[in-house]
Amino acid sequence: MVKGNVKIAYWDTEQSGRPPRALGDYSGTPTIRLFKPVIKQGDSEKKKIVKDYKYERKAVDMKRFVDAEMPNFLERVKGLESLKKFEDKADRNGLPRVLVFTSKDSTPPMLKYLSTKFRRRAIIAAIHPNDKNTAVAQEFGVTERPAVVVIPGSAEGESGGEAIHYEGEFTKHRIERFVSEHALKEKVFPKKKEKEPEKPTETEPKKPTKTESEKPTETEPKTEL
Repeated sequence: MVKGNVKIAYWDTEQSGRPPRALGDYSGTPTIRLFKPVIKQGDSEKKKIVKDYKYERKAVDMKRFVDAEMPNFLERVKGLESLKKFEDKADRNGLPRVLVFTSKDSTPPMLKYLSTKFRRRAIIAAIHPNDKNTAVAQEFGVTERPAVVVIPGSAEGESGGEAIHYEGEFTKHRIERFVSEHALKEKVFPKKKEKEPEKPTETEPKKPTKTESEKPTETEPKTEL
């Protein structure tokens, strides 16, 4: 049910002895625990969010929990205006655009997986069926859902190439292979903002010191202020 989307492992407390420190402490068995990486700007996955599963021990409930906790880097497109922002972001970073026209109102777990798998190598948008996205579907000639359209990447500031429509079965591995063919080989990271040079602090001009010759003598008349 979640094969390929998450990694599942178990530790036999009776046969394997003391569990690794990475698993943390637990009060009883069986304990079901989720480890989700915290992916930051630098793409570091060292830190993790740890959550214990506290719901019904049924497959449908456990799958719902896992699906909800999956990392999600999808862009949401709602109409032509947000499509323009999506395209600008892709062009700004030279990333291929992947438009997934879903037939569901909710976000399929497979799209969350793809958004994580190809993060910084392609930018993926989920386009749900609603009135605003009807114009977006017409823009790319999409008449049936689901549909996947890829626009190859481009240099910064330039428009992408011609739209490529996926033709084939809508299985996870086939879609992943299709996106992989058009995704960048190396990850693209946002450019760090250059620090503005520090402005020199304005210092008050020093008052000129009077020399001995400039000092008023006793015979000189004083100026009344």
